[in-house]
Amino acid sequence: MSKMNSQTSYGVVGNPNEEKRVIEKARSLLNWLTERNFDKIKDEIVQTIIRASPSAFVIKSLVCFILDMAMVDSTANVLFARLSVHLFQSLPPFPSADRHGEITTFERLFLCKCRMELEHSSPETDRHAPLVYVDESDCWRFIKTVRLLAEIFKNRMLSQTTRQSIIQVLMNPIFPPERNTDSMNCFLSFVGVLADFKFCDENFKQLVQNSRAVELESSYNEQVTLRKEAEDALARNEGELDLMKRLLESYKEDKCKLHLHAQGLEQEYQNESKLRKETECALAIERESIAKVRLRLETLENEHNNLRLKAEELESNYTDELILRKESEVSLDKERNELEAMTQVFETCKIEQENLTSQVRTWLDKYDQELSVRKETEDSLSRQKEELEIVKGLLEAYNQEADAMREERDSALQTVQELTRKHLEERQPPPSFYCPITQEVMKDPHFAADGFTYEAEAIKKWFSTGHETSPMTNLQLPHRNLVPNRALRSAIQDLI
Repeated sequence: MSKMNSQTSYGVVGNPNEEKRVIEKARSLLNWLTERNFDKIKDEIVQTIIRASPSAFVIKSLVCFILDMAMVDSTANVLFARLSVHLFQSLPPFPSADRHGEITTFERLFLCKCRMELEHSSPETDRHAPLVYVDESDCWRFIKTVRLLAEIFKNRMLSQTTRQSIIQVLMNPIFPPERNTDSMNCFLSFVGVLADFKFCDENFKQLVQNSRAVELESSYNEQVTLRKEAEDALARNEGELDLMKRLLESYKEDKCKLHLHAQGLEQEYQNESKLRKETECALAIERESIAKVRLRLETLENEHNNLRLKAEELESNYTDELILRKESEVSLDKERNELEAMTQVFETCKIEQENLTSQVRTWLDKYDQELSVRKETEDSLSRQKEELEIVKGLLEAYNQEADAMREERDSALQTVQELTRKHLEERQPPPSFYCPITQEVMKDPHFAADGFTYEAEAIKKWFSTGHETSPMTNLQLPHRNLVPNRALRSAIQDLI
């Protein structure tokens, strides 16, 4: 039940495409890992794997990427060690890929991978190999794996159980064969660096002591083999000394023969030197003639190049002239066509000009007729203007007489008004003839609903301004109907 619950809680990535996408993203993030962006890349890797519900395949791929990049770049061991420690603590447990479906962790897979790297990269003995033969690729992969584990081991964030697991991983392949002394020395140097961390683990101290004992044993065996080799070499040297003495005696005999042969060779050398000097003189003469021929060839080549350049220039000028000639011929054809069109237009213009001259003549005849008619109309207009001036003079005289008559009429009206005013002043009308609103004698008296008589225009104006009360009593009127007061009107007219 616990296994089933763990599988349902964490889940397994079943989609290969999704697993491939997560693996590619993790690889790209690891490629960008540096000291500056360490926290950001670490968080993105953790979030990417947690979102995708980590599976054993994805985690194993991530472990392989970290180890491969640590093997390629030895300077990045510290960064990958820090990243591995953070992933130990950040990634949750997940189901393993075996049939039992047990729960495993990133830490367990990482340490298993490191153990496998140490076992496969640990140098193996070869009976037919030399005494100090070492496979450099395996040796360096072995050393870089140890260095990565050392960087992880010294991290303060690790628990004691994790450190013990690392020590157990290192204890299995820590004893390389005796003959691989170079790989052993390199490995012990890194183990010595690990020992300098001052771990309190007794197993690790025992590991260091065993490694040093192995180193001393390998150095002792090497000294024994070197001593045996030296004794064998001494025995061989004694036999070689007797052989050298015999060779020295034969060498003395051969020396006399060689001396005679050397004298003969010296004679031949002198003869050869004379021939050589003669051939050198002839060769110098030949060289001078060759140099002269070369100079002449160079001058001929320069002339040939100049002539070729001139020919190319003339050819280009000829092609330009051909192009210009073709263009001029085309333009000449165009101008000829335009000239023919112009001649046709000119002929049509001549015909149109003849038609226009005939039309001009007809228009001139019409113009002469119009001139004669215009002169007659101007004469008649001048006569009419004279008549209009006479009429204007008569109208001005008539207007003056009318103005004088208007002045006489106005003076007569003024006298009549003065006489009426005097007559009215002599006859005062009664108060009932006056309008209560205008205080003037009424011309068109009308009864209102309040019983008083008003001038018709004054009371209508009173009502139009929004008043609904009596002008005399200031009381509300029952209606605004008006009735003419004919008796009062006739009395006012008789008085006037």
